Amino acid sequence: MSDIIASIATPKGEGGISIIRSSGTGSLSVALKIFHTPSGNPVEKISPNIAHFGSIYDPSTRNCIDEVVLTWFKNPKSYTGEDVVEISAHGGTFVSSRILGLVLDYGARLAEPGEFTRRAFMNGRIDLSQAEAVADLISAASDKALQAAILQLKGRLSKKITELYDRLLFVLSQVEAAIDFPEEGLDFQKRDSSISELKQVREEVSNLINTYKQGKISRDGASVALAGKPNVGKSSLLNTLLQEDRAIVTPHPGTTRDTLEEKVRIKDTHINIIDSAGLRRHPETIEQEGIRRTRLAIDNADLTLVIFDRSQPLDENDDLICKEIHEKPKLVVINKCDLPEQWPIEQLSQKIETDTVVFISAKEQSGLDSLINAIYSCVIKEETNGEAIFISRERHRLNLVQASLSLEKTLTSLESQLSEEFVAIDLNIAMNHLATILGKVVEDELLDQIFNSFCIGK
Repeated sequence: MSDIIASIATPKGEGGISIIRSSGTGSLSVALKIFHTPSGNPVEKISPNIAHFGSIYDPSTRNCIDEVVLTWFKNPKSYTGEDVVEISAHGGTFVSSRILGLVLDYGARLAEPGEFTRRAFMNGRIDLSQAEAVADLISAASDKALQAAILQLKGRLSKKITELYDRLLFVLSQVEAAIDFPEEGLDFQKRDSSISELKQVREEVSNLINTYKQGKISRDGASVALAGKPNVGKSSLLNTLLQEDRAIVTPHPGTTRDTLEEKVRIKDTHINIIDSAGLRRHPETIEQEGIRRTRLAIDNADLTLVIFDRSQPLDENDDLICKEIHEKPKLVVINKCDLPEQWPIEQLSQKIETDTVVFISAKEQSGLDSLINAIYSCVIKEETNGEAIFISRERHRLNLVQASLSLEKTLTSLESQLSEEFVAIDLNIAMNHLATILGKVVEDELLDQIFNSFCIGK
């Protein structure tokens, strides 16, 4: 990582300011080749962590490109842990590209996506979970997502994983001592204390795994599918929630023949609402693919709003909905309550089990506050403490699951008084999975996958 990387760190387009960032040994020397005093004289030396006003000149033409502010962050006290130079220029695609071109001409190369953060990781400034938090912070679209990313960036998850790792390391040291001195072995007291500690660690790992669903919802938002037979008002409800005519609404059943996904914010959580084709027992040929996609949306949703039309009798298509949604997370919504009712609510309770029923009229926009509160209560099972630790990435969840399985095998070996070698093998595997979360044990392919998702300049 001895080469110098550079890129524009701000979004493309016109704006008040544009930042050209470079990192690596010699990045300051490159910058000083094009940075001059306001009067146009070359600058030989500047102090770190101080903003210096001056101008960028093209050495080949002696033309002034822009008036800028240059800041040098001396290693290791920088974002990447290397010498970092940031040139704050006037916003604009041409100006910033021109300055970047000069930096590249005089010794830097264009940074790859996420390369600045990758260098911060490789230089030990942050661990891998904190690097992922940088991406989460940039893409945060709600207060919940923002706070979750900030806590992870500050190392809350890292500290917890490190604590669990260190506790397993202590148990492993006792096991390996028994391997090295077989005449002493692992006495009953140490075996019992090791079992107790491993059970406690396994429980804490399980608790972290159980935070994944809520953590993912906080980061990515919740997926809520609208389901029901044709013409119960799914598209009308979508339009009402969006406060715009996004979905086509007609009195003819089967108008919606594909899934349509839109985002709304409910309180501090983003909700991805998926309108879908109506389910019925005997669909037309053109509807069948839409119904397949409806079933897929229901399977993947965090919550399904099961919508019934109060103004029309229940029929076999409603029965089909009840059976398809039987064991899935759901909220029953009774629509068209502005019209005369055609069936008692008790009739529905015999077909579908639910704790909550919400009565609305999507057309008249009545009952929407109750519906919004019910959706929020269903997707946010409980209000989490602002300082609570939870996971939001599938990579973390999978490694924790594997660590838990290895701890289970370790406990079985200890409780069965198997050889310490067997105990050590599974214990090492569990520790490796925890270390992978932090990036202590990681392959280049995984790093490429993570950092390639970043924007260039970060």
